[in-house]
Amino acid sequence: MQTLATIFVYLLYVYFGIGLFFAIFFLVKGIGKIDAGAKDSSWRFRLLMLPGSAAFWPLLLQKWLKASQNNK
Repeated sequence: MQTLATIFVYLLYVYFGIGLFFAIFFLVKGIGKIDAGAKDSSWRFRLLMLPGSAAFWPLLLQKWLKASQNNK
């Protein structure tokens, strides 16, 4: 049972590690493609969006890809 909990914790580390890298890249390059109002936002706003972007990275990645396909 302890190994199952350890595996779960490591999977959470991986999920949020990927999320952190995605969130930094997304907040620099991609947020303006999904929300036009956030295109010229300040660094303080983007800093506030960092935890949510890291947590919901699969959803935001999907929206970002869909928005980039619609712009072509």
